[in-house]
Amino acid sequence: MLAGLTNFLGIAELPFYTKGEPREAVVVWEMANDGGLVLPLRNGDEVPSKPPMFHWLGWAATHFTGGVSEFAARSPSAVLATLLTLAVYAFATRVSRIRCGWLSAIALMFSFEWLRAARTARVDMTFTVFLSGALLLYAGMQRSGFTTGRLVLFYAALAAATLTKGPVALVLAALVLATNTLLSPSADAGSASALSRAVRRLAQASREVRAVPGGAAVLLVSGTWYAAAYAAGGDAFVEMHALRENVFRVLDADRFSSGHSHGPFYLFGQLFLGAFPWSLSLPAVAWWLWGDRPLDPTRRFLVVWFVVVFAFFLVPDSKRGVYLLPAYPAAALLFGLVLGPGPEGAPQRRLAAWGWLAGCLVLGVLGLTGLVVASGVAVEGWILPHLRPHEAREVAASIEALRDRAGWTAGASAVVLAASAGAAINAPGAHWLRASVPLVVALATALVGLVAPVERVIANGRTLAPFLPRVEAAIGDARVAFADGSFDYGAVFYAGRRIPRDEPSRREAEYLLAFEDRPGSDAKEVVLVSRGTGARGRSRLLLVRAP
Repeated sequence: MLAGLTNFLGIAELPFYTKGEPREAVVVWEMANDGGLVLPLRNGDEVPSKPPMFHWLGWAATHFTGGVSEFAARSPSAVLATLLTLAVYAFATRVSRIRCGWLSAIALMFSFEWLRAARTARVDMTFTVFLSGALLLYAGMQRSGFTTGRLVLFYAALAAATLTKGPVALVLAALVLATNTLLSPSADAGSASALSRAVRRLAQASREVRAVPGGAAVLLVSGTWYAAAYAAGGDAFVEMHALRENVFRVLDADRFSSGHSHGPFYLFGQLFLGAFPWSLSLPAVAWWLWGDRPLDPTRRFLVVWFVVVFAFFLVPDSKRGVYLLPAYPAAALLFGLVLGPGPEGAPQRRLAAWGWLAGCLVLGVLGLTGLVVASGVAVEGWILPHLRPHEAREVAASIEALRDRAGWTAGASAVVLAASAGAAINAPGAHWLRASVPLVVALATALVGLVAPVERVIANGRTLAPFLPRVEAAIGDARVAFADGSFDYGAVFYAGRRIPRDEPSRREAEYLLAFEDRPGSDAKEVVLVSRGTGARGRSRLLLVRAP
């Protein structure tokens, strides 16, 4: 229930205000409006960058939610994230104790990156759930045996992951399973070389999971879509899916416009922030695991799972924190399975306790800040001069929104402050279970009472949801196109129709949509001006009469 509440809270009312969500939602719209289910072109002219599993789920959701909407587009992420949280809880309780399941589940559902992905219309959570589901099934089969039914589910999950984000699913799964096999203790000795022993062990593991027929089935299922998509999209499909998404992202993201080019240490900071506040205790968990060597098969597999996924995404030139999402279930399970039984080791306990205390301190500062804002203290003078103009505008609006509901803000802040103090009191004695309950209260209250209102203010300040119906009413049947450099997925989604952006369409259009800071906004007659400042949060969208 807790996972469902956090994942579904407000996702129906929150308008799209970033670039990524409407980009995927437009594909769902195309599917629901006769754009086809194999390769629906975004806005009628752009090949989607990912396979269609997420979009199929979003399209299916439209039949239960009354049509294409923010809720329909986000519901696959929310539903699947909730199911995997329950699976993590069930796995940990089966392997160890109920409190291990509780700690694993809360570490997963209240990690910042996980919670954000669970509430957004992006493919990352769908990919993570199917890939992690397959790896959890494998971990379970290691304990209770490889049966035909379980292997069918395993390969079905891999096929679904492949149809969500491409061949990376098979590569990651193969690397995790092969690494785990090679690192597992073996009685295989004798005069054979290390290489031949490794080959034999991999061959035996492959037979155990029926890799040849299972892999062939995955390739057949996913390959059927790839073949159909190539038939529909031709060279444009190959360029997007074979080159841009699976080659250029690895080699040179900036040069080939794949984006998100970062150095090798970028993901370490992203993991720390994305798994906060639990990341503060991960060094202690790693220390315990190191001291407990040799690890039992389950914990060894979870360590391999986490390390392989993390190491894999260090290689591509394109890096984002959300790419590490498939490592989060393994990290959460290790967190719960290590801290749940209350392991021995005074230095490790102290280090873990310091991690909990640091997390409580950050939450306490958040609660104290909320109280200060609710009391009417003019904190803007301290903060706004150090921000860029568009950032200062959003921060000022957020502070004002919290003040407008000062009673609720003060109450939520007081709960966050008191709960984080309660967690801090129990943490030094390694009372992880007692400390976790008030910590969850603090996190959940901060989400509902402080973070959600601020997100709504930012969303309402950026979204184009109210503007496009005004545009449609103003232009009627007249032709409209995007000015050069002003294309916006959110505008297309909320217009509920395709809006061309090519040069011939601009020449024929009677109206243009142009952002204030882009070419075309200096037209003589401005008809309408949006209140929202677009996904970048920097300039308003204008409806201008074409010159």
